Amino acid sequence: MSESAEQEFKLGEPALVCRWRLAGRHVPLLNRHMRALSQRRVAGAPLTTNMLGWVKQHIECSLAEDTTVAADGVLMLVVDVEGQAAMSSGMYEPLADTSAAALAARAAEARREAKETGIAPEVLCALEGSSLVVGAPANERLCGTMTFVQQLAETRGCVARFEPDTQVLASGEMGAPFLVSDEHGIVAASDSVGAPTETPAPEPGSAASEAAELPVSIAFLAQAFETIRDKVR
Repeated sequence: MSESAEQEFKLGEPALVCRWRLAGRHVPLLNRHMRALSQRRVAGAPLTTNMLGWVKQHIECSLAEDTTVAADGVLMLVVDVEGQAAMSSGMYEPLADTSAAALAARAAEARREAKETGIAPEVLCALEGSSLVVGAPANERLCGTMTFVQQLAETRGCVARFEPDTQVLASGEMGAPFLVSDEHGIVAASDSVGAPTETPAPEPGSAASEAAELPVSIAFLAQAFETIRDKVR
């Protein structure tokens, strides 16, 4: 981030920070992100209509034309306790640690954020049989990427059910855990059985083959997210 951009972020105490992945200087799933943003709270109050309009107008009208923005970087929106906001962008950095424990820790931190703002930007999930297990309370509003994953899974006959205990999900008892993130997309736990690999196709009739025949897989969800990113470039 440039020095001038850093100066823009010298607002009051940050109350909300959203990090959305870019693709070709566009924001995939923008309407979903905007819907989730409208449901967030800052100091107990929703963002104003003017604020939401400013965010969307900047993204749709200015972002794609700004050659200083990393094409496949990250857009950051910061709102302070007074409701003032600023946006900037930076390079995308993949997660250094994608173990189940690390993903669970990120999800737990996001759960704490949800208590303050109403929405967690990252959610730990698992696939158990024909169920998408979502690491959140059943009545909680979800971040933009999570709503996409849930709807996509449901179109394949994979019904969502909710488990707010991230440690249960991280244990692998409900299938290989994976993180759904507005910034990182779909990230499989690297140390879990069933995580996507580059190995050859499994033998027919094997346990791995049966898993591959489930209505939804982590690899399928990850590829769907990448396809969305390709379409907006």
